[in-house]
Amino acid sequence: QGEAGIDVRKVDLREAIESRLGSGHKTVSERTLRNVGPSISYKLRDAAGQAVEYHNYMLPIELDGSRVYLLGMREMPSEPFRYLRVPVDEQDGLGGFVRLRAALADPAMRADAVRRYAAGAVEDGRPELIEALALSATRALNLFAGAEPAPIPPGAPAGLPPAKGGLPAVSSFLETNVPEAERERASTVLVRILNGTLFELMQLSRERAGLPVQALDDPMQQRMALMVMALSDSFFYPAPMAFELVDFDHVQASVFQVARAPGQNVVYLGCVLLIAGVFAMLYVRERRVWVWLRPQGAGAHATMALSTNRKTLDADKEFGLLKTQLLKGQA
Repeated sequence: QGEAGIDVRKVDLREAIESRLGSGHKTVSERTLRNVGPSISYKLRDAAGQAVEYHNYMLPIELDGSRVYLLGMREMPSEPFRYLRVPVDEQDGLGGFVRLRAALADPAMRADAVRRYAAGAVEDGRPELIEALALSATRALNLFAGAEPAPIPPGAPAGLPPAKGGLPAVSSFLETNVPEAERERASTVLVRILNGTLFELMQLSRERAGLPVQALDDPMQQRMALMVMALSDSFFYPAPMAFELVDFDHVQASVFQVARAPGQNVVYLGCVLLIAGVFAMLYVRERRVWVWLRPQGAGAHATMALSTNRKTLDADKEFGLLKTQLLKGQA
């Protein structure tokens, strides 16, 4: 063994060298490909004719240890798709997110969720604490749901529209109403209140759907964190609906094509002539002869030249023969 504890008997020098030879894009690590399943693509146009392209996958995909549905969109064909990551529910579907999104848009369900959260969060049950906590939870939940207009923070660019909802609206509220020194602590408290209220809202939506309530364990907390991010990002999704591919039939086919070409004889003749021309260019020598006549006394003086694409001894003999026959020995 070497000084670093490496067993030299297990080192394959040949494999190590071959793994670094070959193509320039060759890498040592292996590429693992995954089948992400089928997808559906469609376009929605507004009244002005502007289209937004959507690309949704049928099956959930595991990203960063969590299973999510990818709902993609892009406004220009030259742009890449931007995907909304929707976490799956306990049935590996989109039902949990859809129920929570509908409950978030219902003012009565938001009010019930705030009351349940405030009553459960205050242990001694003091009414003044419950009322204060309910007021903060109502403000946070309304800002997140887009039911209350978000303020424009100071220092924002001119003409910047206010946030429609989600976490950007809560952030704008904090930047406008909380001093910078206390902003970090206030944001932690407000996000904790928002997460607790959204969890109660999810429980309400499950009760109305006839589903059992869920315990707030570690997997559920991780799912709720992804659900909050998906709800916040959904305000940037330009459509209030999305098409879902439920099932499909994978059909495989073999194609056998029979075609009739009336001009095939002409094509074959052209191919033969092309091949003959290539061989003629290789084996037939190209020669050119120039004769220049100029008056001289009572007769004429002739000068002859020969040009060929290959300098050979036969060309010199041929030039001497032509000079003798045509010019009769004249230079």
